[in-house]
Amino acid sequence: MSANTPIRPSPIAPPQAPGTRPPPPPVIPTSYLSISEQRIFFAALFGFIEISKLWDTFAPLILTDPEPTWSSSLRIQGPISVIGWSAAEILGIWAVSFLRIPSLSPSYKQLGMLAIGSLTVNWLSWLLLDPSRVLVGLNVLSPAALGGEWYWNWYYRVKGWSEPSHLEGVHKIRLLPFSTATLNPLSLTYCIPPDNSQPLYIPVIFNNSIPDEVSYFIRSLEDGQATVEKVSGSAMKRSPSRPPRLRITDGDDDVEDGDPEEPDTDPLSALVLQTSGKSVHGEEVDISRLPSVKPVDSMALVPRNLASSQNILFITVNKPSVVTLKSVVDKRGDRFHITPHREAVIIECPTGGKFVDEERAGKLILKEDKAQSAELRCVGDEEVAKFQARGVGPLKVGWKKKSKDKVDSGLIEGIEEDLEPIDKLALARRDRVSKTHTVPLRVSHSRPGTYTLSLTSVTDALHNTYNPSGHSAEKVYSVIARPSIRFDCSAPVQLLLNQKASLPVDVSVEGPLEQELEVTYQYKSLTGETSTKKLKVTKKRADIVVSEPGTYTLLDVEGPCSGGILESSTCTVQLVPLPTMDMSVTTLHECAMDVGATAAFDFTGSPPFRLEYTEQRKGGRARTLGETFNSHQGAIVLRPEHEGEYTYTVHPLANVDLVGSLANTRRQTLYACSGDVVDVDVDARGIAPLKLAYLKSWGTRSENITIDLPSGRSKVTVPVPSELAANSGASGKLSIALLSIEDGNGCVRKISTPAVEVDIKRQKSQKVVVTEGEVARAQLRLTGEAPWEVTYASGNTEKKITVRDPNNHLSFSDKGIYRLVKVKDAQCEGDIFTADSTFEIDFKPRPIVTLQELGAISRQGSGYKHKGLCAGQEDQAALRFTGQAPFELGYRYTADGRTSKHILKSAQETGILHLATEPGHHRYDFMTLADGNYPQTDVSIVLEHDVHSRPSVSFTKHNSRPICLDSPLSSDAKIHLKGVAPFKLSLAVRKPASTSVTTHQVTVNSHDWTLDLLEHEMKEIGRHEVMITRVEDQSGCEQVVNDEDELRTTVEVVESARIVAVDERRDLCVGDSLDFLLQGKAPWTIEYEWLGKKHKVTSSASQFTRRAEKKGVFEVKSVALKDNQCKRQVTDMIRTVHPLPSAKITEGEDSLREGDEPAAFQVHFTGTAPYSFTYTRSEDVGVTARSKVVETQTIADIWESSYTISSSLPGDYAVTSVSDKYCRYPPITRTNKRMIE
Repeated sequence: MSANTPIRPSPIAPPQAPGTRPPPPPVIPTSYLSISEQRIFFAALFGFIEISKLWDTFAPLILTDPEPTWSSSLRIQGPISVIGWSAAEILGIWAVSFLRIPSLSPSYKQLGMLAIGSLTVNWLSWLLLDPSRVLVGLNVLSPAALGGEWYWNWYYRVKGWSEPSHLEGVHKIRLLPFSTATLNPLSLTYCIPPDNSQPLYIPVIFNNSIPDEVSYFIRSLEDGQATVEKVSGSAMKRSPSRPPRLRITDGDDDVEDGDPEEPDTDPLSALVLQTSGKSVHGEEVDISRLPSVKPVDSMALVPRNLASSQNILFITVNKPSVVTLKSVVDKRGDRFHITPHREAVIIECPTGGKFVDEERAGKLILKEDKAQSAELRCVGDEEVAKFQARGVGPLKVGWKKKSKDKVDSGLIEGIEEDLEPIDKLALARRDRVSKTHTVPLRVSHSRPGTYTLSLTSVTDALHNTYNPSGHSAEKVYSVIARPSIRFDCSAPVQLLLNQKASLPVDVSVEGPLEQELEVTYQYKSLTGETSTKKLKVTKKRADIVVSEPGTYTLLDVEGPCSGGILESSTCTVQLVPLPTMDMSVTTLHECAMDVGATAAFDFTGSPPFRLEYTEQRKGGRARTLGETFNSHQGAIVLRPEHEGEYTYTVHPLANVDLVGSLANTRRQTLYACSGDVVDVDVDARGIAPLKLAYLKSWGTRSENITIDLPSGRSKVTVPVPSELAANSGASGKLSIALLSIEDGNGCVRKISTPAVEVDIKRQKSQKVVVTEGEVARAQLRLTGEAPWEVTYASGNTEKKITVRDPNNHLSFSDKGIYRLVKVKDAQCEGDIFTADSTFEIDFKPRPIVTLQELGAISRQGSGYKHKGLCAGQEDQAALRFTGQAPFELGYRYTADGRTSKHILKSAQETGILHLATEPGHHRYDFMTLADGNYPQTDVSIVLEHDVHSRPSVSFTKHNSRPICLDSPLSSDAKIHLKGVAPFKLSLAVRKPASTSVTTHQVTVNSHDWTLDLLEHEMKEIGRHEVMITRVEDQSGCEQVVNDEDELRTTVEVVESARIVAVDERRDLCVGDSLDFLLQGKAPWTIEYEWLGKKHKVTSSASQFTRRAEKKGVFEVKSVALKDNQCKRQVTDMIRTVHPLPSAKITEGEDSLREGDEPAAFQVHFTGTAPYSFTYTRSEDVGVTARSKVVETQTIADIWESSYTISSSLPGDYAVTSVSDKYCRYPPITRTNKRMIE
């Protein structure tokens, strides 16, 4: 069977005739695809191709602006595409026939028939798509010629091909890629340590081009003065070939096999990984809480994974400042677009943390960084240690106080400079300037031991932390306890003649007595003379050795820490006198003879008295006898047992032991309140008048006194010697012994009753010493006998308490003046030292906070009101503290119905409250205040302020209708405004192909407004751009630009509908047609009268043509734009055709970047002015870069031989038509209608 013979499929193959060869099998084995499956596959493939071709061909008729696809460039759109598709389809069918698929292997005859059918279908598709072009191409719809019928038109067409071209030249404008320069792409802050020598590198990302020169501003943080620096692109620092390793594990290949190290959680490195698409523990990094970048890390903390069109270079900075880009140009001189609102803030890193050693002549001398001995302090001392910290406020400084068994730490916050009035003309932000602050740190020493106070950190407002180290950042204290001393002297100390006595002194101190103390005491002799002496004490108990009687009083204790004197602070030393004796002898008579004698004795001293004497008989041996007397009188009866002459010799009295006096000895005690007499009860019997003799002895003196005494019971009043009187304040002993009584007959009787011993304690209650505290304790120093009743008064109220400890205290909790009214011990009332009788409690003043009325803050009623802020605008409120630093101000913050509590801390007398910047009403209720003295003080201050949302504006509908020339700017563009009405809206109108801008400001009372500027008249043809430059609402806040806001729209200004004859004369051009130009924006509606018949036609082309096929009057009545806009009545519009003009556009190519000045090129004309011409702008679209006309412009009334076109839009610019005073080329015919459109 021949290869050209088609195979007809049959369900059942007929039997083969004998000798006939079977057809060859299909090329594709049927084991893969059966014959029917192969036919279905290729039929579906051809069907898909044909459907795609038809869809791409007719899609422009169905859709307004179909999206281009890979196959849309192959659609049927002209004679070449018709022939190409037909050939491709036939070749495809012919190629498939080689696969020997039954029913898909046509013969050559069949292929010919298929070729005719394919060509017919494709031509009909072209005809349906663009019938005018098909018919014009055949030249069957051209207007009739003046010299013949329409069928002679082919002659004139062929003749016209030999004429020279009237339109020449193509000018190209290419838009180069948009080059950008972005400073500090991660929006980080930077800091330079004060002593750093390494420069800081600020990254700049350049996109789509390489910079040749970079200009940037460096603005000082101190005064705001800016200088311009320039650096060539080749001189800028480049990233190393291998980027520095981040301080967090990011999959670096350098990690050796084995267990990887635990990554450091550095937030700056985490940000870099986040921007490169890697996550770090699944957490988002908050840029506002990141610390600043230091020089050592400045080249590592940059974005990773840059695009192929991006490269990164670094600006070198070596001082604190603010860096912003000014301009960037490449080698061609083209400018980069600078990313707005980008800056790099370089501050000074925080430092300091050194203690102030001393202040000398108003200057602070810092502590040197070398070891120093511990500073000695006493328990109870309080001091303020000053240190210096430098950085951007507010600062926070951490401290630590460490002892042997305890560590205390804390944080001093709110270290900030006083708030100064805001200067609106200031060039620098003062809140980014580093300042040196001298900060007080209150230190209390409550326990003995060795303490180290050190500063651990200095943190600034941008979360940068400096950790001080060395000896200059610490102070070492050696705290020792304060000693107290007292006499262990409960009773007067007895001093024997020519002997010494010890006065025990007890030292009370916490812990061992480590250093020597010096005790100062006063000695007051019995004659009133005083002297001051000192005693060195090295133990907790010492003795003052005395040898003189008198009063010893502790005055002071000196040592490393001053101490106190406790009671008993006074000790009395009494001299024990030698006993004396008076003797009288009376002879004993019996029976008129002497039988002995009675020796009577009067003693002075302290009983009992021991009397020793010897008895010796003349010529005999002496013997010693003794007698003890328990009173100041006694008698011995000397009666020898044998007759003879006896001699009695009395020896000196022996010492008397004062301890162990007779139990029946009568004792009395006189106190300071007891007066100056002693009453002794006696019972006398005898013949009146009676006389009583008694002995009064004290110290080393004695006195015999005789008084008259009545019979019976009576009271003998014995005056106290002046040395022991109450006003003397002296203490001692007085002994009263009854000697004898004599009756009226002269008989005298010795009395042997025990003496009356009187202890005299004249010491009075001493002064009250008090101290101040939160619960005030007034220390009492009481003398006398316990218990004591102390009465004190406050105002008109008296209170009485009973105490048993002479060193007790009074506790007071109320403020006032307390006065000791009375003191009484167990026996009597005492005296109160006038100088120490009052105790005034005047509490430490509570802290006070006041809100300073600075700038926008003013007082309104009982609170304060801020005039208001705009969203994102920063402001502060200054609070002035009075009291003991540091301060903590508690306040309640309320916003949008939500309430939270906060604490504002300040280490100085001024606190800065940074006001909220979020839109809404904000209220601050300051409720509590704490300082170094009081943990809580109630305050009541209210501060309110409103934060206004910034207005925004956007075009919600762009303009869609053209505006006629010389008409006011009135469009259908819709503008939506957000904020508080009314609005002040600033608009700018830019002319086409010009940098000239006209500004307008309108007041809009609603939130929606239609663009309508009646005062702006459109004087130029072209695409005008209307831009929203500024909006301000009732709150006075300027706009915020959102990413989705549309701030520009275009207004197409077209020539008012006009019809202009190519030929201004009534005669036609030779061999040409009657042509007119339609000016304005297509489509046009033309009303005209031809040969007495009225016509109304719509033209989408800028040319309107009628062949002068016969004589007649052609009169245009009117012309209008779409929907009868810009309608113009036309009179006397009759023109003839003249020789055709020509136009030549300047050949060339311009390359522009966005923001460059428009390119300008000329069009040169030949003919007779005025000229009009139409030009098009074409762009390459689709995957095959097919050229497509995207813009058509018609320019009229050109009186020069050249015209300059200015444009910044990319594309190929070519002139499509030209007219002079009489003629137009090409004539407006259906042949070039497609070109005009």
